[in-house]
Amino acid sequence: MIRIALCDDERDELNLLETVIKQYEEERNLSFRITSYKRGEELIGNWENFDIVFLDIRMSGMDGMEAAKSIRKKDMQVEIIFITSHIGLTREALAVHAFEYLEKPVSKEVLYQQMDEVLEKISRYKQIEAKRNEIDEIYYFERNDRKIKAVTKKGSFIVNETISSLEQKLKPFDFVMPHQSFVVNINQMQDYYKDEIIMMNSDTIPVAQKRSSEFKKVMRDFLQKQMNKSL
Repeated sequence: MIRIALCDDERDELNLLETVIKQYEEERNLSFRITSYKRGEELIGNWENFDIVFLDIRMSGMDGMEAAKSIRKKDMQVEIIFITSHIGLTREALAVHAFEYLEKPVSKEVLYQQMDEVLEKISRYKQIEAKRNEIDEIYYFERNDRKIKAVTKKGSFIVNETISSLEQKLKPFDFVMPHQSFVVNINQMQDYYKDEIIMMNSDTIPVAQKRSSEFKKVMRDFLQKQMNKSL
């Protein structure tokens, strides 16, 4: 189910937007949960983990831009689509990572197109998250006697891959190759000493001297990324 919030202080615009989105839901055979709000304060005060927010910029009280900034403090993943009769605020919209900026009156065709695009993006993200959850179960891969063993939370098994191909495929998921025979999941590291890694399952992985500098750089980048996420 896709969770959608609509926020506009003009009742007619709000009702029209909800009607068209429900038509889209029915025609595409999808499942939405739509919640409407007439004020930015109401949206923020009753915040849920929405997938999409349609947000008017010019509203009494907390305007849409202020609401968007508050939303981003709570949720960096929700897709924000601004709908407004006022132009000239696209730079601010970009500052809060808005998915799109639509000018009223928004036609059914334009709204359908935006829904197609935003749902495609959400689908890709959820597929990546599902893959990441599966990958996070892996501690490391080890090459031994021309075989590649995957060591995971559910046990160990042989995979039909080369160690170098695993390194390339899994780099985006925080895997690193500290030794020519190992590819490890940084998220499953417990500790790191001068020449070895202790994994969460207490296994020890060697760090090759010639790979030590590159490994340290990868670790610094990873830690910086984690710090940025927490800000």
